[in-house]
Amino acid sequence: MPKKIDHAERKNEIVEATFRIIYYFGFEKTTLREIAKEANLSLGSVQHFFPKQKDIYLFAMDVIHEKFQERMQKVVEVGKGTFEDAVRMIKQIVQVTTEEERIENDIWVKFSMMATMNVDYQEQKDKFREVNFNFAEDIIRMLYKNKSLEKSLNIKEQANSLLIFIHGLVFESVIYADLYNDQVVEEEIREYLRRRH
Repeated sequence: MPKKIDHAERKNEIVEATFRIIYYFGFEKTTLREIAKEANLSLGSVQHFFPKQKDIYLFAMDVIHEKFQERMQKVVEVGKGTFEDAVRMIKQIVQVTTEEERIENDIWVKFSMMATMNVDYQEQKDKFREVNFNFAEDIIRMLYKNKSLEKSLNIKEQANSLLIFIHGLVFESVIYADLYNDQVVEEEIREYLRRRH
């Protein structure tokens, strides 16, 4: 009797293989054939789940999006609204502690850049920004409520400023990985928030 395939598990294996190829070799080397080889599958098996490369990319972007939302939900649930909570929450976006976190950020940056050049991924890119903006807005509201920020400031403007800062820090930590460890990232976040106090 043939072994039953767990479709969700197989799709995740393919996506993880895709992430590794993108991280180590870039999009130009990421082909269905290379993904299949990295996943130890036949090309036909990969195409069974993802007929086109675009299908893998869209699914992979959703996986990154889901991971991000899961992390954000966890930090929001334990937050009490303090300055320290804000630092911890932002650090969940600018991840530099483990290689896995660095890979995830690297891939997020690469997907974001790819999406700016290809209309097929525009919707995904816009969805990422909306989720990130809402999270930044939650942080700003939390800090206002806890009186860690001045009340006179515009929440949407502050959330947009925070989002720009976060994206810049993620980009910097990906491009110049050797300059950014957990301590440096935390100090940059603290300094940014202190200037808003």
